[in-house]
Amino acid sequence: MDTKEIKINCPKGFEIDKENSTFACIKFKPIKQKLPKSWEEFCETHPRKANEACFPYDGEIGIIDITAGFKRNKHWDKSILPSKELAEAMLALCQLIQLRDCYNDGWTPNWTNSDEVKYAIFTQQGEIVLDCCWSVNRILAFKIQELRDQFFENFIDLIKIAKPLL
Repeated sequence: MDTKEIKINCPKGFEIDKENSTFACIKFKPIKQKLPKSWEEFCETHPRKANEACFPYDGEIGIIDITAGFKRNKHWDKSILPSKELAEAMLALCQLIQLRDCYNDGWTPNWTNSDEVKYAIFTQQGEIVLDCCWSVNRILAFKIQELRDQFFENFIDLIKIAKPLL
């Protein structure tokens, strides 16, 4: 008896459902994504991708070169972000946190105390917002409204860059 080999191309994100397929009727099912349970597992199973970016010690954003054939490294790749935009946002956020601490002069918000008002800069529905908050953590929180407003005025350019992370 002659046998023929048939090649079947599955749609992207699908695999053949062997339990419910027959020779006459091939069925597909979505591939269940295996989520990593550790950073090490992520590095082993997810190679570097085009357009990932990092910021080395000199503060300049670098685009990862995937043509060099380097596999993901669990030590070196901790500062890699999915895109240049997010790397720039992270770098801006690092600067904003240092500046926030300078403006707050040692004050840190007590997020468990809902009686303590905090004056914050954050995003809501894609827009930058200046408002009060009591128990919802905000990374750019200030002890008084005047400090928050002055911070916003002085660093609006950095805040706009950091917006995807606020």
